[in-house]
Amino acid sequence: MTPAQTHDHTMNYLYSQCEDIACRSIAPMMDTPAVKFHYSAKVRAPKEYNVFMSAVKTTVEAYNATFNESIFVSPVKIQSYLIALAVGDLEQKSLGTSEGGVPIGVITEPGMMAKAEAEFKNLAVWFNAVAIYFPSTKYPWPQYDILVLPPSFPMGGMENPMLTFVSPTVIVGDKSQVFVAAHEMAHSWTGNSVTCADWSNFWLNEGFTVFAQRKSSELIDGLDFAKVSAYIGNQTAYSSMEGYGYWNSYSSLHPNIGKDLPDNSFSTVPYEKGFQFLYYIQSLLGDKLFGDMIDEYIHENALTSVKWQVFQAKVESFVDAHEDAKTAREIKAKIDWEAWVYGPGLAPIQQDFTTPLLLESQAMAEEYITLQGLSSPANYQNYNSKYYSNLKVIFIQQLVLKEKDVGLVILEKIDADL
Repeated sequence: MTPAQTHDHTMNYLYSQCEDIACRSIAPMMDTPAVKFHYSAKVRAPKEYNVFMSAVKTTVEAYNATFNESIFVSPVKIQSYLIALAVGDLEQKSLGTSEGGVPIGVITEPGMMAKAEAEFKNLAVWFNAVAIYFPSTKYPWPQYDILVLPPSFPMGGMENPMLTFVSPTVIVGDKSQVFVAAHEMAHSWTGNSVTCADWSNFWLNEGFTVFAQRKSSELIDGLDFAKVSAYIGNQTAYSSMEGYGYWNSYSSLHPNIGKDLPDNSFSTVPYEKGFQFLYYIQSLLGDKLFGDMIDEYIHENALTSVKWQVFQAKVESFVDAHEDAKTAREIKAKIDWEAWVYGPGLAPIQQDFTTPLLLESQAMAEEYITLQGLSSPANYQNYNSKYYSNLKVIFIQQLVLKEKDVGLVILEKIDADL
C-alpha cells in the first residue's frame, strides 16, 4: 500500500490475507486447513519499519546499514491460512493481561493509537468472558495482540494468532463494535485450535465462533443484546441465501465447492445458520450441559482439523453419557443432522430471537410512519436514552423495510427528534 492508502499518510504499508487458499502465493505448501505445522520466518525491512507476524518475534538485528532482519517462530502448530504479516509505521501498546496471565496489546499507526487504545482498553474483560466458556482448554499462544489496519482494509476482522486484524470501522467511540474483537478472540479456540478439515465444513469455524462470541456478549451486555445480535445476523444470512438462491448448496452448511474458489462460498450462512444449529442443540440439552459438551469437544480435539461428523459423534456420546436411555433417544431423534448440514436455505427449525426491546424499536419506527411526521411517538426519547447500537439498527431496518411509506416529512421529523 502507498502512504496515501494508510491512516497517517507517512510510509508504505504491507499486510497479508491468506484465508482461504492464498498462502500458496507466499510459500509452497499444502494450502489446506487439514494440515497444521510450525513455521519460522526471516523478514528484512528498512529500519524505520516495524514488522509483525502471527508468531513470536525472537530477535531483531541489523542486516546491513539500512535494513533490519526480524526472526519469528510459531510456538503452536497452525494451518496455512493463519500465517500473517504486517509491515509499516506501526507501534504497540499494552492493554494489560487476562485473568490467566496472557499479555494483551494493540498495534496500529501512531495517529490512530489514542483512539484504538481507548476503544479497546477493556479488551482483557472480553478475553476473560470468552475464555471462561472453554475452561478445560488453556489459550494456546503466549500473547494476544489486535492490529487495527488502515481504512482501506476490506474486512471486519481476521483471526491470525497473536495478531488479530481488525478494520478501523470498529472504532466508533462508544465501544459498541468491540464484539468484533470478541469474535476473533473466540477463534483462538474455535477455528484456530479446532479447525474445519476442509472449506465445506467452514461452519465448524464460524458457527461455533459466533456462538462463543454471543455467549461472551450475554455475559457482558446481557441476554437482550445477544439475542438482538442473533436477530440481525439472521437477516444478513437471509440476504446471503437470496443471493445464492435458496436451493443452492452454498445456502447450506456444507457447500458443494468442487473446483470453485472456496472464497466464493463464503457468506454469513456458515456464521449464522451454524450458530442457529448450535442454539437449537443447546435448547435440547440445556445451557449447562451444552456448555460442558462444547468444552469437552474443544479440549478433546484441540490443535486438530475435523469434519462435522466428529461433532455429531461428540454430541451423541455426550447425551448417552449424561441422560437416561429414553431421554437420550428422544434428544438424538430431534436432531436431523442431514437436514441441518446438507439442507439448503432456511434452518429446518426456526429460532425466535425477538425481545421486548427489539419489538419496541420496530414499533417506534412503525409509529413514525403512522404519524406521518405530524407528531412523535410517546417513547421516542428511548432511542437515545435506552437503545444500544443494535436496537438503533433494528429501528433503521424497519424504516428501510417500509421505505415506500417513508416520505421526506417523516424523515425530517425523525432527524429533528433523534
